[in-house]
Amino acid sequence: MVLVFNQQRHIWLPLRCIRRQVRGLLESSGYGGWDVGVHFVDNERMQQLNRQYRKKDRPTDILSFPFHQAAAPEDFREWAVTEDDRNLGDMYLGMPYIVEQCRKHGETVGEHLPELLAHGLCHLMGYDHELDADYRTMTKREQAILREYSKTREVPF
Repeated sequence: MVLVFNQQRHIWLPLRCIRRQVRGLLESSGYGGWDVGVHFVDNERMQQLNRQYRKKDRPTDILSFPFHQAAAPEDFREWAVTEDDRNLGDMYLGMPYIVEQCRKHGETVGEHLPELLAHGLCHLMGYDHELDADYRTMTKREQAILREYSKTREVPF
C-alpha cells in the first residue's frame, strides 16, 4: 500500500497522481505491492528531521527512513516473506526546498519528482552514497528504475 500525506501548504499536490506515480516506481524497481509512506512537509519540519537524524541543521529535499536495516542493498528481500515484512519505510519530502531547487535548475516539480522518489526508494532499499563506489552503485539503480518507469511515466502536475 502506498500512503501519501500532504503535511504542508506551500504547493498544491495531486495526491492521487503521486500515489500512482509511486506505485509505478515500485513496480519499476521490482517492489510492486510493497508498502511505502510518502510525507510532503514544510521546511521547518524537514529541518527538524534533518537535525534530529542527520545532525544537519538545515532543510533538505528528501529524507528516507527504511523499515529494514540492510547490511547490503536489498539483502532484506530474501527474508521478507510475510505481508508485514513487505514494508520499505517512509520518505519525507521538503516541498518549499524542492520548489526552490526546481526554480534554480529550470525544471518543474512534476518533472523532478520521479527522480527524487526513485532516489528515496533506493535509500529505503538500503543504498547510500557516502562513498564514491556506493554513489555509483546507487546512481545505476536509480537510473534503471527511472528507465523502466519512463515506459509508462505519468507527470502529475
